[in-house]
Order: sequence, then C-alpha cells, then structure tokens
Amino acid sequence: AVDQRRVRGRLREVWRYAKFVDLFAEAEFTSFYLKKYTEREERDNINIYKAGEYSMKSEEGRDLSVPSHVDTTITLLTTYSNGGLQALHKNEWYDVPSVMGSMMMMSGHLIKDLSDGALPALRHRVVDIKTDRYSTPFFFNPSYHANISKTRTGKETQVGKQFKTFGPWQVTQLHRDEPLLLTSTSLN
Repeated sequence: AVDQRRVRGRLREVWRYAKFVDLFAEAEFTSFYLKKYTEREERDNINIYKAGEYSMKSEEGRDLSVPSHVDTTITLLTTYSNGGLQALHKNEWYDVPSVMGSMMMMSGHLIKDLSDGALPALRHRVVDIKTDRYSTPFFFNPSYHANISKTRTGKETQVGKQFKTFGPWQVTQLHRDEPLLLTSTSLN
C-alpha cells in the first residue's frame, strides 16, 4: 500500500520550489482527451508499436493493449470502471484499482530528473481486457521554452546533456512514441 502522507509530503516538498512550478507556466504541450483502446488482435499491435522497441506480451504471456513504459512528465488519469492498468513496484506488477470517479497521478522520467528524484517515475502498462477500454489522460507538460537542463537544485539533467528547453526535446519524444503524430522537424 502507498503511504499517502509520504506522497503528500513529497509533493509539498517539490512544489515548494517556485522555479520548478514556473516550468509549467504556459504548458503548450499539455493535452487532455478521451482515449479508446479498441479490442484488437495481437497481430494488429505490430502496426501501432514499433517492433523491437516494445513488447506486447507480458512476462506471464498475457496480451498487452499498451506496452510497459514510463511517461515523460505528469499524467493525471481516470480509467472509469475499466481494469487492465498495472503499475510496477519493487519489480512486481500490481493491478491498479479502477474506481469510477477517481483520478490518479503518475510522474514520468523527466519529472523524476527535474525534482532530484523527489517524484519517482512510474513504470506502467495496460493488460488487454479483451473488450473496448476507455481512459482519459491529462498530460501536464512544461512550457515550450522551459529550461529542462537543470534540476531544481541546479544539477544537470539527463536530457539537459542534449536539450536545454522542453519543446525541442518533446518533439523528439513524440516522434519516437507517436511516429504518425509528429515528425522530428515538425516545429522547425
């Protein structure tokens, strides 16, 4: 079980730093939408996810609708009453309870880096429930020109070795994860 007081304390600790919050002042890449995962055959996944980068089978041999991954920034998610979402904790997959009217927050690898590890990144996946599944993700991203090269304490970030600002880095991430959505030169 997650220690809610510890999570709230970590959030307060991170959000206390104005420079960190300022990264999200304009948030041009923030998105919110209803996502439908249609029932599909295993062979259909090859056309959606690049072969070799993601596995559409769990370690236990179950079909996945969404492969194991870590988001980049902050994701707020509601799954309605649809099951299937799993989170990795201490090298073990756990079913995330699907409660109508609830919302969960997941932080990604960039947030972990920017917060000096105060907000850990959550690896998650979606097991195919063999019927249509709906969720509503809200991806809360830094502003296009937000400096992502330094953590809140001034250390160089992993992405800061190659990118100073969020926008150009996000374009490369979207191109990698959603190749039909953007090309690597979309914002040039």
